[in-house]
Amino acid sequence: MSLRFLYVKIPASQRICSYYRCQHPILRNIARTSDGRIWHYGCLSDAREEHHKCQGCFSSFDGTEAVWSEQEVGKSDEFQMRFKLCCPNCGVQVPENKPFQVEA
Repeated sequence: MSLRFLYVKIPASQRICSYYRCQHPILRNIARTSDGRIWHYGCLSDAREEHHKCQGCFSSFDGTEAVWSEQEVGKSDEFQMRFKLCCPNCGVQVPENKPFQVEA
């Protein structure tokens, strides 16, 4: 199914990629998931290949199912807000730098 109508329906300022590593405006190669989020086609492929494992409930999920929560990080005298990767099932924070490989 063609998604070209999304270029007209959604203004360029609101066509932002949902992949947490990208977050750039979508000018071409648009894709949409069943939950309504829009992606660059390549970013959607990368997100589906990226797998994480929760240390709380031991469930595994890919980059499209990831949930982000805003948390305060204290560095010396300043406090900054950062987005942290959380499990979509139980809400436990997942180490962002440790994606695991799916066993084939």
